[in-house]
Amino acid sequence: MKRRTKRKPRKRSADISSEGPDAEPPTLADVPFRELVQKDPELKEIRQRYRRKSAELRREAAEDAMFSVQAKVMLARLTGRRDLVHPTWHDAAVPLAIDPDYAPAILTVGSLEYRYGRPDEAMALFLRLTTFPPETEGLAEIIDQAGDFLIAEDDYDNAEILYSAAAAAQPEVAVFRVGWGCCASQRGRKEEAVEHFRRAVELEPDNYVHLNDLGYALLEAGQYDGAEEVLRRAVELAPDDYDLAKGNLDHLTELRAELDEE
Repeated sequence: MKRRTKRKPRKRSADISSEGPDAEPPTLADVPFRELVQKDPELKEIRQRYRRKSAELRREAAEDAMFSVQAKVMLARLTGRRDLVHPTWHDAAVPLAIDPDYAPAILTVGSLEYRYGRPDEAMALFLRLTTFPPETEGLAEIIDQAGDFLIAEDDYDNAEILYSAAAAAQPEVAVFRVGWGCCASQRGRKEEAVEHFRRAVELEPDNYVHLNDLGYALLEAGQYDGAEEVLRRAVELAPDDYDLAKGNLDHLTELRAELDEE
């Protein structure tokens, strides 16, 4: 199951009330992207310029801009010089200014909106992803990354809203049921979580990760016989470097031994 550490969103404020001709343009820390793309001169020019181009050219330019952001991230990690090469909020905003429907850019900007203390703006962007055609490249993974991001922030309420909307739009995608099940479990709805994980296994019967999640959910729900059967199946299918299923099976054995001693 998905377990993450908590990172609280950062709220920033700035006085941008006196917007004279010499005033500095606002940043993403000051206003949401939907306003920023109209107030920042460079982003506004980019949006207007690419609006006149074909969807194919917009997507190609957005992908190039996103690759530049990713390259800066990698270079910053390799050199340790985040002060010199790490991408700025402006770098991250450019791909979405170019192409408002570019899913990776929506994920990036939505995450920044959340970190700047605007969860409603973030959710508006994340939920847009659930309305995209299922054949959109990498869409399921990107939505799952958005859900993982919310879970990492311990925001299970919004994560559940996202996963449930995604599952309604694409009921054949197992990871959306997994995310939904994780949220239900964290909210104490153990039986409901079992049903979500069971549906994920129905969609991908040989996925040992989903089987482990289902087995653990059954264990938490006190359904030990079912948990043992599912976890044994997960252990059989899992590669040698995946030990979560075996660990959960061992835990189940210990629980049963404790019950027998009572």
